[in-house]
Amino acid sequence: MLHLTHDTPQAWVDVALADFDAFLQDHAANERKASVSALRLAVHHHDIPALVDATIDVAREELDHFRQVYDLIVSRGGELGQDAPDPYMTRLHGAMRRERKSEFLLDRLLVFSLIEARGCERFGMLAEALAAGPIRDFYAELTRTEARHRGLFIRLARDLFDTAAVRQRIDTLVAIEAEISAALPLRPSLH
Repeated sequence: MLHLTHDTPQAWVDVALADFDAFLQDHAANERKASVSALRLAVHHHDIPALVDATIDVAREELDHFRQVYDLIVSRGGELGQDAPDPYMTRLHGAMRRERKSEFLLDRLLVFSLIEARGCERFGMLAEALAAGPIRDFYAELTRTEARHRGLFIRLARDLFDTAAVRQRIDTLVAIEAEISAALPLRPSLH
């Protein structure tokens, strides 16, 4: 139901691998933020048990990924970097409607799904480019996890909202995400 309409250029892999340590720092920051965002979603919508259960599980997985990326950083002699503003996330979050609580929730679920879809695409590209071994296996597993999370957020949206409204909003947000992705310069970051 949700498919990205702008493909990440293959050159992005070269940029990410050319400064893989910077990429890992950005990746760690994104995993931490994803965990916090999932928990925030659970708290803001505490009256929807299915959403709370699902987002707590996502938060735990994202926090585990944060730990795994942190361990990888340390094993390479690095440390966590400072969080830098993420223009992709800033612009995508700016596209969410905030006037009505129901619209905001729908947009949050769909934006989360888009973010997971973009992560799935890029982690898959990295996994294909990396040499065989534990790091490649890690990114291959992350690709599968991101795909599962993308589907989860879409299912939650479809369970909570009218299918036609979900479809219409997906079309709008996918187009916005494509414009954002196409306009951003390639850098050693997840987005």
